[in-house]
Amino acid sequence: MTNPTNALRRRARALFCASLLAATAMLPASPAVAQTFPQAPVRMIVPFPAGGPSDVAARTLARSLEKTWGQPVVIDNRPGANGAIAAKAAQNATADGYTLLWATSSTLAVSYRQNAQDPTADAEFVPVSSVGRFGFGLYVAPAVPAASVAELIAYGRTHPGQLNVATSNLAESMAAIQFMKSSGVNMVRVPYKGAQQVMPDLLEGRVQVNFVPIAAGLEHARAGKLRLLATSLPARSSATPDVPTMAEAGLPEVSVSGWQFVVAPPRTPAPLADAISRTVGQALQDAAVRAQYDRQLLQIEPGTPAATAQLVKNEMRTWDAFLRENAGQLE
Repeated sequence: MTNPTNALRRRARALFCASLLAATAMLPASPAVAQTFPQAPVRMIVPFPAGGPSDVAARTLARSLEKTWGQPVVIDNRPGANGAIAAKAAQNATADGYTLLWATSSTLAVSYRQNAQDPTADAEFVPVSSVGRFGFGLYVAPAVPAASVAELIAYGRTHPGQLNVATSNLAESMAAIQFMKSSGVNMVRVPYKGAQQVMPDLLEGRVQVNFVPIAAGLEHARAGKLRLLATSLPARSSATPDVPTMAEAGLPEVSVSGWQFVVAPPRTPAPLADAISRTVGQALQDAAVRAQYDRQLLQIEPGTPAATAQLVKNEMRTWDAFLRENAGQLE
């Protein structure tokens, strides 16, 4: 006959072991796991089509990470929905470091805003590192009779609705809307799926205005095929010393910058995020990476997970305000 006391003890021991296993599974990965990472290919999700500025920057970093890790870093382009498709794929990935998201401020803002409406969503990406930021340039087609921001504003005010401004992502939309609100110029916004589709139309004059990372149109401007009127940088760039900033042109409100981040899925253990962050920081010192980013005019600004978290928090305040104020104007 079974002793009831012994049966209760066995059940208690079983429950204790089960709860201990469950608790252990929730503990952060050990430093040893972080030190041996990775043991397989790593996927980096990019929320833009192949060939655009962010995609090129992500691939450049990926090549350097491969050399350090001895494992492939596979770029997975998931464009669409202002970055929400890529963000969702990263949110649903296993939090083991083998999936990373190349994110911009706008990508994270859209993702957090959507998930704020879903109380069951776990939208908190784990910051790994900031990479740097693009300055944006205000480009116009040669047929536009404007050699300065002031002349563009004067022309736009006397020809309302006759200027088409191309936008291929939310950051470009932000710059265009900031410009229109601060200048009083009414332009028709023409959305594109990716930056590489904009340039041919801008060169041909099918669209007349574009805010884009400076390097994307700089060679065309130097060849006289486009006109660069101003940049969104806080100070003049050594690459464009004769081009004023938007603040110098009288429009300090046009201040969008293209921050680039590496983040990990929610619940990624801190030791693992720290280890990946250190590798990203090393990669950003790679001569080949720095040379490519110099060509792209991407200002390198790496950060620890903690510093990146604070930067993202600051960016989210700016972007949340913009999205709330302009929801009706965004696709």
